[in-house]
Amino acid sequence: MISYLVGAYLAFALVNFRVAVLLMAPLSLLLHMFPAIDRQVTSILDLCCLGLTVLLPIKSSFIPKIKTYPFVIPSIVVALSFVITNLFAESHWPSTVFTLNTIYVFPFVVWCVLDDEKDLNLLVRLFMIYFGFCTIYALIELALGDNLIIESIRQMDIVNANVWNYTEIRFGFKRLQSIFDTPMSMGLAMGTFGYLLIDYWKLNRNNNFFIGILMALCLALPWLTGSRSVFAAVLVMLMPALYDYLKGNRFALLKIGLIGGGIFLLGGWVMALVDSFIHSDTAVTGSSLDMRLMQYLVILPFFFNSPIWGNGYGFTWTFVKEVDADILGAESIWLQLLVDYGAVGAIAYIACLIYMVKCLKPYFGKKACFFPLAIAVGYTLSTFLGLEINYFFIICMIIKKMHEIYGDANTESSQDA
Repeated sequence: MISYLVGAYLAFALVNFRVAVLLMAPLSLLLHMFPAIDRQVTSILDLCCLGLTVLLPIKSSFIPKIKTYPFVIPSIVVALSFVITNLFAESHWPSTVFTLNTIYVFPFVVWCVLDDEKDLNLLVRLFMIYFGFCTIYALIELALGDNLIIESIRQMDIVNANVWNYTEIRFGFKRLQSIFDTPMSMGLAMGTFGYLLIDYWKLNRNNNFFIGILMALCLALPWLTGSRSVFAAVLVMLMPALYDYLKGNRFALLKIGLIGGGIFLLGGWVMALVDSFIHSDTAVTGSSLDMRLMQYLVILPFFFNSPIWGNGYGFTWTFVKEVDADILGAESIWLQLLVDYGAVGAIAYIACLIYMVKCLKPYFGKKACFFPLAIAVGYTLSTFLGLEINYFFIICMIIKKMHEIYGDANTESSQDA
């Protein structure tokens, strides 16, 4: 069945490569859950992305796009770090090729077909449809107190072992997960798309009620995930928007009233949230500061065993976790990077974050640093299974194209006026 579905998708890509690629951008948040072969690491997403990469030279003039791609340098740096690790540590070439292609080549494929306003509008609308479904289902999950979709696909045994149905209550609510691997992944993915929609709302003069509602839900629902790493990341990401909202004296009384009303209605919830950060070992269940420090202590001997190029792809899960169960979920991106890819892998990841700043800086100035900083904060505090850096690359690319297209259009309109 899976081979037929992948084959049908690639056949469609042969007919309409542009739409097939743009459609895969939001669907990548879902398809990575489903293994291509039972109990194997390779997913349906990996096969689809590999097919798109093979078709790229046939269906697109991609060479000129390399010069304009915002993340060409960090992608090359990551590729070099992966090659070094495979050469000097335990080699895992097939897994490395799939990982590089899905996470670092696929965003370039999207860039190659993202040419004009028509392409941009289609991509943004596809993301809106996807997140529209995710937010509606999250509200249903909240009302039912259960995640029927995730539980059903887990019982059918058609998703990978990392997908769990989170049923616990935190801060008075069932931890929302929607159709993501974890509540953390849902929260950061939605918060990031809400961040994009704020900019889209400012630039696009044809906004409608649906966009406003979707933006509000994407910014509100992360706070019902019960994940402190999500709270910290989304708060950092939204700081520039909050600053722009609060500065100035326009509608000062309304702002004061909204803030005061929010404090009155949510005061107890906010205090519980703040207490969970201060007393992470007792305020809520889950990872405490001591637990996270223990995880760093666990990885030290493995890191020092090969500090420069690491121990090899997946070493954290295939060896460290088997040797020392205190690693638990390795709840920080740096734990896995330092063990698997060493210092070169960590530097390569930092390069990706730096180039996000470079991509956004022409449009946000110094505020551009908040977006990658939020990602760094979130991934330092926790793991976001299924939510890889390719998603954030694509979000940055959309923002860049929005400013190039809508920004120029608004400038021309103001000049004509």
